[in-house]
Amino acid sequence: MAPERSTVQNPPPPSRRRWILAATALGSMSLAVALMAATAPPVEAQAAEGVPQFNRACGRCHPHGDEDTGPDLHNKNLSPAAMTKVIREGTKRMRPVNATKLSDADLARVMVFLRSIHAVR
Repeated sequence: MAPERSTVQNPPPPSRRRWILAATALGSMSLAVALMAATAPPVEAQAAEGVPQFNRACGRCHPHGDEDTGPDLHNKNLSPAAMTKVIREGTKRMRPVNATKLSDADLARVMVFLRSIHAVR
């Protein structure tokens, strides 16, 4: 009688398992992003969602077209990282805006609005 072959496979080595998990996670994230893009509201609607947060946290010093208090942000074309740093850490003339005044979710909405006025590329 011949010995039975085992149908149980040996698991891949730990380093290969990490690659498999990373590839699976990346594929899942790509699918989620694609689905969000397919079902996301138009850019104008997304930008409009950031206006109230901008007005509450930034609008007092950055009114449109009035540079007496703060510069007009139209056409600044900063990178998102640079704009986030300015907002969170401030500058010589601007106080930082912390997460208690502008949450990370609200900051993301503001960044979409800033992108619509070309303050962020």
